[in-house]
Amino acid sequence: MLLLHLHKLVFNRTDGVEVNPHHSAPSQPQRVIPFLEELQSHIGELCAETLRLERKRHLWLHQLLCLLSVYGGPSVATEAFCQLLTQARNPEELALAWQLHTTLSSCMAGLIPAAVARCVAQIHTHTLGPRQLRQLLLNLAAAIQSQDEERRGAAGVQSSMAIQVGSAVSGHLHDFGPLLLHGDPAVSHAAVRLLSCSPLPRTSSPAHLLLLSRAAVTHFFLALRRRGEGGKVGRDAGQAGEAVNCSVLLLSRFAAYSPLTLKAVLQQLVEGALHKGNADLFGGQLADMSGAPLTSPSVSPNIGASLLDINCRFGTTVNFSGSVWSVFHAGVIGKGLKVRTATQLPDPSGVIQNSQTLLAVVVQCCSSSGLNGSINGSRPPSDTDEPAPINAEAAKVVAVTLVENVCPDVANGELSWPPEEHARTTVERDIHIRRCFETHPVLFPLLQVVAAGRPALCYCSAVLRGLLATLLSHWEASREMLSTDSPWHLQASCLLVSCMGEGQLLPPVLANVHEAFPHLTPFEVRLLLLAVWEYMRGNGPMPQKFVFSSEKGLFCRDFSRDGDVARYVAPIHSVLHKNIDRLGHLCWRFQL
Repeated sequence: MLLLHLHKLVFNRTDGVEVNPHHSAPSQPQRVIPFLEELQSHIGELCAETLRLERKRHLWLHQLLCLLSVYGGPSVATEAFCQLLTQARNPEELALAWQLHTTLSSCMAGLIPAAVARCVAQIHTHTLGPRQLRQLLLNLAAAIQSQDEERRGAAGVQSSMAIQVGSAVSGHLHDFGPLLLHGDPAVSHAAVRLLSCSPLPRTSSPAHLLLLSRAAVTHFFLALRRRGEGGKVGRDAGQAGEAVNCSVLLLSRFAAYSPLTLKAVLQQLVEGALHKGNADLFGGQLADMSGAPLTSPSVSPNIGASLLDINCRFGTTVNFSGSVWSVFHAGVIGKGLKVRTATQLPDPSGVIQNSQTLLAVVVQCCSSSGLNGSINGSRPPSDTDEPAPINAEAAKVVAVTLVENVCPDVANGELSWPPEEHARTTVERDIHIRRCFETHPVLFPLLQVVAAGRPALCYCSAVLRGLLATLLSHWEASREMLSTDSPWHLQASCLLVSCMGEGQLLPPVLANVHEAFPHLTPFEVRLLLLAVWEYMRGNGPMPQKFVFSSEKGLFCRDFSRDGDVARYVAPIHSVLHKNIDRLGHLCWRFQL
């Protein structure tokens, strides 16, 4: 009876401004309903009681909330809708918010955009606690993801509301972006879940796009670290894995949005993978200028000796009179001998998993049609199961960023290769390049991605040249019986030649020489690598030598235009004949 009486009072008022905004100006003052006037200050408590879902009680409470929203106007309706979005903890409770919107949509327009704007304002003013903020983000994500039901033939009412929520959220992506770096992992996980499923706006400010890209990449590396830590302390591995998957999806959608976001995401992914704070995620080790692993400050003892403190005990000033020399009284320089500590090796399975995840997101970003993709980053379904080819421009971005981070001195340098003797003048730079590959094992997989996007590997010419020069020096100075006695250099030599072959910097007959390296002596490995150097010197890695093939969708190189390759293969045949008992099964790989 109370609800029926309130319903008559609300809808029979002489003033219908709140019910019908386009109604003419009222001639009589609005009728005030004291009961509803008092309830306006208790909307939060009313929503909490409604969401308790106690039998029939929540039904009339929900009707009372609808009447209160109609009576109070758009401001009260918006607050009620925000309260339901924030407090709902399961789909059944969230359905009450959609029922409220369905009831009010006939008399109020723009309720969902206003509610999302109010939620954003509460985020900026830090009104919501971590739990409420997390629940709000998860509810918004659940609302947007309900669009899938429309594709499966579900009712269109909830789907239409989901579209409205997605459209409203897309206009505030730059406001939700900073939540990716929230101190509470649960909030950041909810934020990436929301952003990974929300549609991207058709137009956006470049500054907002760059901020979103940087926040998404930073969250990606944080998610990788939390996934590794979660396995150690027994946290929910499923939630950590879901956060990584959502982050990968978000990055791939950003990369396919525009050329600006594609370049920003790839640059920050490569820079983040090589950053000293993330190096351990991919099996990297920090090293000083001499190449020795760095010791953690907490491991090195503090003997409490200070040269400045000791000298201050003998006097407050130093006597400079009569000479340019100054004699100090006493002191201890440094902290003694370096403490030898056992280096903590990262978990091999975790390193492999992180490296595969990084390569997957880089390949996905490079394969997505970032230069001509759709707004939401979706690609048309392919008729074949073959992976999409690596975009040449995207691979070039990875190549240039890799060179700038490995050795900035050679950025924008010459692509042509000088004689092998010229490497003696760049020894220090070449050693720095080799140390980067030693301390960052992820560099070789990144080079393989670049090699797949021909002709992008040409822009890594200086880095390839520096690494090959140090390998030639090592094999020349090595006195081991077999090349397998130098495992890292053998692996680096094989991977380097393999990448150059994949990028078509070498013809197939030279690109296959790495298959023979494990069966040879160090001197013979040097002979084959020297043949590779001589070929690169005579046939520089120029992008102009590649022609786009419309059938394959890739850039290819015609090696028949580079002249006779036989003179570079002569050392290979000589080594094969000498070791025919061990390399006989590989002879067919080196036929012209």
